[in-house]
Amino acid sequence: MKKRQRPELDPVQLRQIAELTVRALPNVRPPAAGAGIDELKQWHELQVSQIELDMQNMALAELQVERDQAEAGRDSYAELYDQAPAGYLSLDADGRITRANQAAAVLLARALDDLPGRGFEQFVAPQAQATLRAFLHELLASGGRAVLEVPLFDRRTRPASPGLRQVRIEANMDPVARTCRMILTDIGTEDVREDARRRAFQVLDSIDEAVLVCDAAQNIVFVNPAFTKLTGYAVEEALGRNPRFLGRPGAHPAGYHAEAMRCLRSYGRWQGEVYNRRREGTPFVASMSLTVVRDDDGTISHYIGVFSDVTARQQAEAALLKLSRELDARVAERTAELTEANRLLMLEVVERKRTEAALHESREQLRKLAEHLETVKESERTRIARDIHDELGQNLMALRIDISMLAARTSERHARLHRRVDAVLENVDTTISSVRGIMNELRPAVLDLGLQAALEWQVGEFRKRSGLDCTLALPDDAVCAAIAPAMQIVLFRSLQEALSNVRRHASATRVDVRLERRDGRLRFSVGDNGVGIPPQHRAKSESFGLIGMAQRVESLGGRFDIGQYAPGRGCMLTMDFAFPA
Repeated sequence: MKKRQRPELDPVQLRQIAELTVRALPNVRPPAAGAGIDELKQWHELQVSQIELDMQNMALAELQVERDQAEAGRDSYAELYDQAPAGYLSLDADGRITRANQAAAVLLARALDDLPGRGFEQFVAPQAQATLRAFLHELLASGGRAVLEVPLFDRRTRPASPGLRQVRIEANMDPVARTCRMILTDIGTEDVREDARRRAFQVLDSIDEAVLVCDAAQNIVFVNPAFTKLTGYAVEEALGRNPRFLGRPGAHPAGYHAEAMRCLRSYGRWQGEVYNRRREGTPFVASMSLTVVRDDDGTISHYIGVFSDVTARQQAEAALLKLSRELDARVAERTAELTEANRLLMLEVVERKRTEAALHESREQLRKLAEHLETVKESERTRIARDIHDELGQNLMALRIDISMLAARTSERHARLHRRVDAVLENVDTTISSVRGIMNELRPAVLDLGLQAALEWQVGEFRKRSGLDCTLALPDDAVCAAIAPAMQIVLFRSLQEALSNVRRHASATRVDVRLERRDGRLRFSVGDNGVGIPPQHRAKSESFGLIGMAQRVESLGGRFDIGQYAPGRGCMLTMDFAFPA
């Protein structure tokens, strides 16, 4: 805990601070008016003295608090010292114990109260006491820090027995006080340490990596069986030699090994690859890991090297790298091919879009031409029907009148001529009927009576000619009257074509015709119960009837649809137009 710094004040400074405090206090009242100079001086001295006394009391209180804290800290440190797991000892210049903790008492096998005043040397095995005296003498002379391992004396064990317990002493000498502080660490008996070394060597002998240990002069002092198996050198052939005898001359750049040793001494570790050769001369690549072992004073005592053969791995990595490069080259080549293919595809897409645009434009032109031809055809039909009616019809009617008059005149006096005139009159009537049929085919006169009358007439004609059951469902007269003339012609011609197809191809027994308005649209449908129209027949280029109907409907912005094909379940043709109310 950090202590608050309290400045030490001499009496003169204390007096000055008290004087300043009296002047600064706003609530201090002087004596009553009329008091003399002596009374004022006495009052002032009393106030200053009181403040000095208060300041001294505060300083004493702070000193007491600091003393209490120091005693508490000392007690805490003493408790930590006594309960520490490591053994702590303090020796005087003669090597006698002045203080110890409980762990040291346990380690020395004595009661804690029995340790002070005793020489530490008596707890050390006789064969190591001279070493301890020399160690303490040198430490006292140098005044530094040193480490020593010695066996402890045990009356139950012979002095030279390997079962003596060993301790590690870390000593710090205070040259001024001429005292020595020690930390004692139990490192077990010689038997235990020998067992530990034996287990360590068993582990080294069992691992697959080659292990070598060198002394400070970099000469090999230990190798494991994996080293012999990997390099081909027997243990006696490797011991005492520098590990560089394994290396291949000229395999590494100049300074490679020097840089490795510099890193090893600086950082304590080094890892890298070393090009070695076996006893029979075959080369191999070793993945090497080097570690230094230091003494307590920091000097390097040993080097430990662990390595394994990574030649096969490097060859596999090289093959993999080659394969990766080949794959990259193939990917680059394939990417170039795909790029060229994409370029050609883009050109093809552009050309296709241009062709589609031209096709769309051609279709639009064909649609407009078909629409124009339909309009022209309908106009020509109307004109021809009118011309036949006005010219040929009137002439035939005049001819019939003349022949009828001739027949009346010859009926009594010229029987033979009368028979010939009746035959001619019959031929004229047949011709007039044929002309009327042609006029109705070109443009039925019933169209002049409205769409409702035209559809009813067409359905009636179909019943008479085909003998099939045909129904017609129409909306109210207002809806039919609101249909534009162009749309009326399209609906009438579409019905003609649809009924003609039913009679020729459907093998139907019933036909239903329906015209209705629903949700702002006008829907016209013709359905039958015949064999239906297979998809392959719908797409045939010779299906001029269906194509003509679709073009008529689309010319007015409508939709033409042929229902889904189901064998033997008939066909439904639907025409749909926008028809706002």
